[in-house]
Amino acid sequence: MTKWYNPTTWGETEPEQIDEAMKAFEEKPKPKLRDTLATRGEGWENIMDIPGIGRVGLQSFNMFYNTLINKQFDNEVERIWEYRNMASQTEVADVIEDATNESTQEDDDGKVFHLEIVDKELEQNENIVNNLRKEFYKLFTEKLEMEEFVWEAFFNYMVDGRVFYERVIDARHPKKGIVGIKKLPAETMDYIYDPLAGEIIMFLQYLRPKPKKPATIEEARKRHGDDLIIFEPEQIGFINYGIFGRTKYNIFGYLEKARVPFNQLKLLETSVIIYRIVRAPERFVFRIDTGNMPRDKALKYVEKIKQKMTKKQTYDPRSGTLTNEPEIMSILENFYLPQSAEGRGSQIESVGGFSPGFTELDDIYYFARKLYRALKYPSSRSL
Repeated sequence: MTKWYNPTTWGETEPEQIDEAMKAFEEKPKPKLRDTLATRGEGWENIMDIPGIGRVGLQSFNMFYNTLINKQFDNEVERIWEYRNMASQTEVADVIEDATNESTQEDDDGKVFHLEIVDKELEQNENIVNNLRKEFYKLFTEKLEMEEFVWEAFFNYMVDGRVFYERVIDARHPKKGIVGIKKLPAETMDYIYDPLAGEIIMFLQYLRPKPKKPATIEEARKRHGDDLIIFEPEQIGFINYGIFGRTKYNIFGYLEKARVPFNQLKLLETSVIIYRIVRAPERFVFRIDTGNMPRDKALKYVEKIKQKMTKKQTYDPRSGTLTNEPEIMSILENFYLPQSAEGRGSQIESVGGFSPGFTELDDIYYFARKLYRALKYPSSRSL
């Protein structure tokens, strides 16, 4: 038998043995299963353990909700593609296009944007103001051609919630300043944010799908040119929607608040379409006159008529055999059924595929209005 000692008496001449205490504990009888079941009570302590509610009900609902209604993203690339999928649908696409068109309209002078000087003292100096406006329009209109770029940039901003562009300079003549801008795909861009300084210290562009973000700046510099490109903060123009999740890396775009009502609306529309397809076909009801036949013979007779009406015998020239193929009954077909002198006989009635529920679309209109409220779009323009 293994001997046990009290650890608090280590280092003494004779450490205290606790073999008897352990032996007494081991000799205690274990409760039987039937005793446990008899004294455990009837209530549940944890809702997640309740069958049909916790283990099945809540987990199934949470899986459904987090997968189809309010999807949880592993990275920002998945969020961007979710936004783009929403923007490809008619309801959201119309809103974004209207907002982009109205935001990039030309003024009376034919300019999409202009320079506004907010410094009152500087505004009094006409010479400086004229030089600033001249340089401003020379850079943005003549050199960068921003009027051609601004619609696409604003549209991507509304969809992705972020825009990245590189300020291009002439490496041979850097004194010329910015000579162009290059739009960078948002799904390939990332950055390293310093929470203490409250600013971005480095931008990254990944060159491979499903990249691993560098843990340190030193690691990023080692991987430069291999699977990513490093940009200094001054090289990149970065515009985001200004709303973040738990960290500064989780950017919520314009479409974030509309994700839940959008998914609810699409699921509801899909369910209505499925219901219409299933219930749309018109069906026949055959009332077969079986006279005074016994029950067994009556059932066999009905089955015989069923086979006769639903299948037809055809000859297959390729195999040289007769086959019984299903026959699709048309509403234009004529049926000839015998009838007795007393008026008894089989009847064929049609059951329409139309259902009153097809015209009751108030729930769809409700979620559509909810979607437009999330997008801050007047429902009078669409509904």
